[in-house]
Amino acid sequence: MDMVAQPRASVGLGIGGKVADRAFAFDGSDKPIALNGAQKAAVIVQMLLHAGGAIPLSVMSEATQVHLARVYASMGPINKATVAKVLTDFSTHLDAHGLSFPVDTTAALDALEGNLSDSLLERMRQIHSPTLPKNTWELIADIPPEELAEKIAAESPRVGAIIMSKLPAAASSNVMELLEIETANAVTFAISETEAVQVETVDIVAQTILNSGSGNAEGGAFTAKPVARAASLLNAAGSAQRDTVLEALDALDAAFAAQVRKAIFTFPDILTRLKPTDIPAIIRVLPGDELNAALKAGSNDHVEVVDFILENLSKRMADAIREELSEVAPLSGKPAETAMGKLTAAIRQLEESGDLTLIAREEPEE
Repeated sequence: MDMVAQPRASVGLGIGGKVADRAFAFDGSDKPIALNGAQKAAVIVQMLLHAGGAIPLSVMSEATQVHLARVYASMGPINKATVAKVLTDFSTHLDAHGLSFPVDTTAALDALEGNLSDSLLERMRQIHSPTLPKNTWELIADIPPEELAEKIAAESPRVGAIIMSKLPAAASSNVMELLEIETANAVTFAISETEAVQVETVDIVAQTILNSGSGNAEGGAFTAKPVARAASLLNAAGSAQRDTVLEALDALDAAFAAQVRKAIFTFPDILTRLKPTDIPAIIRVLPGDELNAALKAGSNDHVEVVDFILENLSKRMADAIREELSEVAPLSGKPAETAMGKLTAAIRQLEESGDLTLIAREEPEE
């Protein structure tokens, strides 16, 4: 076989219509030309193709294929000494080569089939599939809360903590109300153990839920710290359940419970932690019917909070809201808790977006 690369046309394959410049010119010398790794690879490819061989270059990434094509197009003729040197280097590399591993996750999972459990293999394939929906947790939030509560009760508290941490506040509140008190306590406490949970773990949990359903430590899966996530979960819970869970947390981890208490923001906290100048902002982000429902619910036990909100609006707007409230049916129990929770959730959303800053809670004197 003639091992010398055949002369090629002088125009290369360039990208985007550009012509690839020649890497070097053949000068008739019998000395090996110094080639880099990509150029050596191009020589091997040309030798195999010239001999009628087929190379499955498509297993490489597109970026690698493009780079190889650019180098391949820029080579031009080379002498026999260079070919011999490339062959020697390639042979040495093959002799030193020990093992080859799959080039991507899909190929790796195919190779491991029969050695991993079928359920784990399927979940991992789904996680690494490019067709997975990007709104996974939105889809999970649409699952009926009764079904989610059953799934959480059947899982370990840590898995339950992951699920509750990823659900939107409204959905987690609905699920929380359906959990047995022991499960709710265990899940809330387990949030303190999820600081370093990785994104891959959360993806596996999410896919497990979707498949069975009817419908940031650095590198971690959660952007918020455990205390903030536990507080957010309890913000959305009813006051009775919140107090019960906090008492249980006190017994399990008093330090964590104290931090959660400090981070919780409920309807009565509006009076002491919201600046008067920020009141108009929360009026703008909450729909009128939801605002009226929250104020009507708060007027039962937290009339001073309702007065604080209305007094820091324009007189015209405050009077209009008072008139509307007179026509709203009284709220109590779960509907009242839900209505007030929507207002506090809107305030926390404004805080997270940087549109307002809550006043720090005063530390009790020792």
